[in-house]
Amino acid sequence: MRSLRELRAARQLTLEAVSVLADVDIGTISRLERGLTEARADTIVKLARGLGISARRMRSIMRDGDEASA
Repeated sequence: MRSLRELRAARQLTLEAVSVLADVDIGTISRLERGLTEARADTIVKLARGLGISARRMRSIMRDGDEASA
């Protein structure tokens, strides 16, 4: 996956579903997907756990993928 949005879409999850799974505010996820904000370390860990991937992979997606799509 190249971005958080693509990962979410591939898993057929809504913003709300990711928000519940990861315990991250839906607005934060939306802003992250649109490249309007950068994820804090704790948010990366929460998203990774919620989506069942490693924090390292999530960090890579957030750093490389979202910048490329912004």
